[in-house]
Amino acid sequence: MPRRRIVEDSSDEEPSQSQPASQLSQSQGGGEISDQDKKVLAGNVCNYFLVSDCKKIPAKRSDIVKSVLKDHGRHFKEVMAEANRIMERVYGYKVVELEKKNQFIMINTLMMNNQDDDDLLLAPTSNSEVANIGLVTAILAGIFMSGQVMQEGPMREYLKKLGIDIDSREEHPTFGNVTRYIHQDLVRQQYLQITLNKDVEPPSNEYRWGERAHKELSKKDILELVCKVYGNQTRPEDWVAQWKIVKKEEKES
Repeated sequence: MPRRRIVEDSSDEEPSQSQPASQLSQSQGGGEISDQDKKVLAGNVCNYFLVSDCKKIPAKRSDIVKSVLKDHGRHFKEVMAEANRIMERVYGYKVVELEKKNQFIMINTLMMNNQDDDDLLLAPTSNSEVANIGLVTAILAGIFMSGQVMQEGPMREYLKKLGIDIDSREEHPTFGNVTRYIHQDLVRQQYLQITLNKDVEPPSNEYRWGERAHKELSKKDILELVCKVYGNQTRPEDWVAQWKIVKKEEKES
């Protein structure tokens, strides 16, 4: 995975070091934007995404305009297109818009296309992230193998098998406040979608993949990981229901 570096290349191919939007050329009178100004703004947008993605929180269009583009907000689409080109070419990331319009996330296209034999399907940027990524991957795998939705009771028991008790008042030695991490952080980061099912008594949560999970991971990779865990020459095709979902996903992609 490429190291994340702030865009500073001043060549004709890539944007120059971050500059305030107010210092850009005004020769076009605001009606159009020069190629040079577009590259500068795109570079600033890339830097904004690289910093904001550390928290895995979707970036809002309004925040990008306010913090980066400022008076050049009318050029949002063309600047974003240039920024996306840079992100994918230089960093191996792609900026995608969520179904909730005007919110954007970065996904790692290199990891999507090159899993090799690594059991971590979400790439850590540091050793400190490995444990959290392992937990996220395990949760997403459990949900997928449960028919793409897992009820609160089974989720609680599943986590206990992983050595995690979400009912405990004590913080986990590795994950800290696990309840907050799962029910707040992973939801905010779009890895999980948690909804309250009021049709059962008592009402309980249902866990599904969030939109970031759908865009960053493939269900085939998850199924292959599960086969590794089971061993005994288990094949993805042996999981009939899940394999059917995988083939449908491949056909639609």
